[in-house]
Amino acid sequence: MYLHETILTLLQNPTTEKQVLIFHCEFSSERGPKMLRFLRSKDRELNKENYPALNFPEVYLLDGGYKAFFGEIPQLCDPISYRPMLHSDHSTDLRHFRAKSKSWTAGEKRRYARKSMRF
Repeated sequence: MYLHETILTLLQNPTTEKQVLIFHCEFSSERGPKMLRFLRSKDRELNKENYPALNFPEVYLLDGGYKAFFGEIPQLCDPISYRPMLHSDHSTDLRHFRAKSKSWTAGEKRRYARKSMRF
């Protein structure tokens, strides 16, 4: 899932079965964590009357991203191939999401504020 709309649809159609979600992107450093935080935020909003209940209590971020996972256990990947994010096969998708990235983060608070110190 890489679109907010997909996550919102998932949240609106909960199941009784236990589901574990694993978010990732190439390195699990930007897109994967953002989508995980988006899901968790919306899940909390939907369940604010039933705190701490969640539709998806088990969500994980793939450590090191898909690149590291594929490097360690390629046989669990389908297809068994890896193309980096900047590969020419992804150029159309990359342009699309780079154009959207500013609008997707509009209004989000920075999770980690940078602090500077003067001496």
